Amino acid sequence: MIEDHSVKEKVDPKIIVALISGMVSLISASIPLLNATERNYVLVSAAFLIALVLLGICMFMLFRRRLYIGLAAVVMLAGSGVSAVFAEHVVQAPATLTYANTAVTVYAGNGERVYQDGAYSEASFVSPACMSAYQGRVYVADSDRIRCLERGEVTTEPFPASRYNALMIRNLDADLYVLAENRQMESGKYSNFFMRIRNGETESVSAPFDMGAFAASVTDFAFSPTGVLWFIRLYDVPGEASVTLEKLTYDRDADRYGPPEWVMNFHYEAKDMKDSRMTFDPDGNLYVSVPGKGVILRLGPDEQEWSVFAGAEDNHAFNDKGAFTFSYPTALLTENGLLYVLDNGTVRRISIDGGKAVACDTLAGVTPEALNSGKLNVRTVGIGESVAGAEVAFDANAKASLALDERGALLLSDPESSLIYQIWEDT
Repeated sequence: MIEDHSVKEKVDPKIIVALISGMVSLISASIPLLNATERNYVLVSAAFLIALVLLGICMFMLFRRRLYIGLAAVVMLAGSGVSAVFAEHVVQAPATLTYANTAVTVYAGNGERVYQDGAYSEASFVSPACMSAYQGRVYVADSDRIRCLERGEVTTEPFPASRYNALMIRNLDADLYVLAENRQMESGKYSNFFMRIRNGETESVSAPFDMGAFAASVTDFAFSPTGVLWFIRLYDVPGEASVTLEKLTYDRDADRYGPPEWVMNFHYEAKDMKDSRMTFDPDGNLYVSVPGKGVILRLGPDEQEWSVFAGAEDNHAFNDKGAFTFSYPTALLTENGLLYVLDNGTVRRISIDGGKAVACDTLAGVTPEALNSGKLNVRTVGIGESVAGAEVAFDANAKASLALDERGALLLSDPESSLIYQIWEDT
């Protein structure tokens, strides 16, 4: 038998260092694909280049050949080019916002998170979300209450608060319609349905949209100029998630609503439309936001297909110039040829001409990127303060809403701060 007298060579520590450096460089190069902030892109790019330099040095120390220094330099340059390509597709372009000359003040609320009626400056809200304005009144869906703002006073409307949450509210003339949520705490299930408040009396006008294990929620609703109730319905069944546009059938003679009527499907995934909002203009054009795609859709009264009114799919940059683009558009409001948009902490305004977006500017709010950069003089609005719109940081989330009061001031509800702001333009 021939014995194996060979001695196993120990692995040189320099090889281990070189391999670790190579792994770090690969991981660093892949991180920009997962992270879309400019700051983190700079950090990972620096780590990528440093790792490649270390790799070249280790290779030189290991093999004592200058060739490896040259190869490392070439790879470093190639890696820089690859990172630049990644950055172009991943990192959002800097915001290009054209701010109007506006001031932001607190319209109503004292910042306390309780239900308290009274004068605007003394009243308080819990979670003021959807708003609806009608003939000098502004109605606010405030968790399980409906509040009314009129002539400097906040009052609470009749509503079965102990049983339901008010998710969305809209006026149809003097009638107030509510998208309500009924929770069954013992079973963990809940359902959406429409209610109508008329002359202080509350009644259901639709059957429940069953939810729970498989969601079939309503994200928003709006009335067409002819008084038809349209709504967005989201079905989130595993493997079959979809979003549809529907409307309630209505018997005018009997003043009675019937079952929903399907209109059309949206060609977007449910996750992209879970915070979608809608609004009609006086000409019957329907606008719908698709936050997950960064676009606003338009459907004319005689049209069968949606068109992209503003934004570019999957381009979530803020841009008021050229091709108007949006980060995460949610709440919409049309008035006098203008479309107001709540867009990820900013309030933007689109001018409409012939059904097309012809101009865009920003009324108030700063972008999340600017807020996190620490380079701007960003402020929140305190009670009794007036802050320039370009300096305001709103806490407003996707459930916030826009409305116009009787004087034409733009209102923004903010569930996070329990306040309602007004945005004035200095003309």
